Amino acid sequence: MKKIFLVLIAFIFVAVVYWLFTVRLDYRRIVFVLPSSERAASPYYYKKDGDFFLADDLRIGLEKIGYKVEYRFREDYDDLKLGNAGNVIYFKGYYNFEHLPGVRNDRRKRVLYVYYVEGLNPAILSEVDIVACASQKLLAELQQEYGIEGFFLPQFTNPERFKPAQENEIQAYKVLFVGSNHTGKGRMAVDYALKAGDGLAVFGKFWEKHLEPSVLKGMYIDNEVLYQYYSNAAVVLNDHRSDMRYYGFISNRIYDVTASGGFILTDYMPEIEAIYGNSVAMYKNFEEFKFKLSYYLTHPKERQMMSQKARQITLQNFTHEIAAKKFDAFLKNMQK
Repeated sequence: MKKIFLVLIAFIFVAVVYWLFTVRLDYRRIVFVLPSSERAASPYYYKKDGDFFLADDLRIGLEKIGYKVEYRFREDYDDLKLGNAGNVIYFKGYYNFEHLPGVRNDRRKRVLYVYYVEGLNPAILSEVDIVACASQKLLAELQQEYGIEGFFLPQFTNPERFKPAQENEIQAYKVLFVGSNHTGKGRMAVDYALKAGDGLAVFGKFWEKHLEPSVLKGMYIDNEVLYQYYSNAAVVLNDHRSDMRYYGFISNRIYDVTASGGFILTDYMPEIEAIYGNSVAMYKNFEEFKFKLSYYLTHPKERQMMSQKARQITLQNFTHEIAAKKFDAFLKNMQK
C-alpha cells in the first residue's frame, strides 16, 4: 500500500510539473540559444563574440515591446533548461547543429534564425516551427525543397550602440578592417589592402600567423566603443565569404558601419546595390578595389555624402527594433 501511495505521489508531482512548465508556458518569455560560449578562454567567448552582440541587440528590441529574454550558451546544450519560456530562438551562427538542443513536443514556439549558411544541417529544419533567414535566396530554396514556413529577416544594427562619434574619441585609422580569420586562409579585403599598400590596420582573431605586428593592431575591440573606430576611420573594409555572396547574406558590418556614419568599401553584391544604390562603395576585383580605395581616400567630401545617405537607409530599414517587431508578429501569429 505504501509503495502504491509513493507511486501516486510521484505521478502527481510529475503531472504538476508538466502543467506548470507546459500548460502554463509564458509566451512573453524567450530563450535565446546561442553559438557563443560562457568560457572566457574560448575564442567564442560571448563578451567578445559577434553572434552574442547580434542577439543582445535583438534582446534589447524585444524587451522594449514587453518580452523577457534569457540566454543559453554552448555549455548548456546537453542539458538545455527552458523553464516556462514559451518561445525559443536558435541562432545559426558559427556553429554546426546536428540537432537542436532541447527540442520536444512541449507546445513551445521554436524559431531558427539562419544568418550563417556554412554547416547548415537540413535535419534541424523539421525541429522548429518557423525559419527566419537573412537570405531571401536561401529561404526560397529551403521552402521549395523542404516545405518549411519561413520569413526573411536580414541582419541589423543597434543605432543606440552604433552612432556617429566625436572626432577626438579614438585614434582614427586610414584603412580599417575589423574581423576574424576563422578559416586561416585570410580574407579578401585584407589580402587586397595589403597588396594595394595603403596603411591597413586590422583588429581580429586568428591573424597572428598571417599579419605583421605593424598591421595587426589588436585581437579585439570592445563592442561598446567599436562605433568610434568605424566612425573615425577614413575607409572601413568589408568582404563576404563566397557562400554568403552567393546567397545574398549581407554582413551586419555593413549596417554597423553605416549606422556609425562610417564609410565602407565592400565586395560587390547585387543585394547591397539594390538597397544602398551608390551610397556604399563596392569592388568586383583587385583592380577595382585599388582604384576605389585610392580615389575615396583622396575625396573626403564624397565619402561624407555617401556615408550620410547610407546611414539614413540603415536607420530606416535595418535596426534591432524593426527586427524585434518582425519576430513579435510571427510569434503572435504562430499557433501551438
